[in-house]
Amino acid sequence: MHKLYTINLNKGEDKAARIAQQLELQRWALVVLLVLIAGGITWFGYARNGALDNLIAHRQQQIQDVKDQLQELQDTGDNLSKRDILHLEQLERSRLLWTEKLMGLGEEVTRDMALTSVRYEKGLLYISGVHKVREGQDPLDNVMAFIGRLRANERFNRDFENISFYYSENIVQHDQPALRFEIQCPLLKKYISKTVNFKNNA
Repeated sequence: MHKLYTINLNKGEDKAARIAQQLELQRWALVVLLVLIAGGITWFGYARNGALDNLIAHRQQQIQDVKDQLQELQDTGDNLSKRDILHLEQLERSRLLWTEKLMGLGEEVTRDMALTSVRYEKGLLYISGVHKVREGQDPLDNVMAFIGRLRANERFNRDFENISFYYSENIVQHDQPALRFEIQCPLLKKYISKTVNFKNNA
């Protein structure tokens, strides 16, 4: 009796097709992963900038509230004392000061930089942030350039005694080397009693 053998000529082709399909799935998985990473980085940048925008909007609303109170008191003219009016005007000036400062600060922030904290404590404004490290560039030079821009920005630097570098450290954030830094800005003494402490951690 003769044995019959069956040869599947499509076997090699099926295996090649499966390999090609697996490679195609891997390529699509990589594309989806890259899109998710890019989306996460974009969201992170918007979140940082959004925190500063929200703080500015809050200060502007406070200013408008004080203005409305002043207008209401001036319209009624009831039981007004010079002390009451001066107190409200003082609040308006101090809050306007911070709004102007924050708007001026936002004008000088670059795309390679993200602010992580803006806080005022005991006469000192502290500005913290991170700066990307790019090949061939010294991030500390970029931070010092940022300080130079703040000193030249009249909207921001007005009423500060000085704007100076405080500290820095090298970090890795989202697998990207970066420089964490902090800037210190002492307020003129004549304004210290008129300011309100605040913190914003982005």
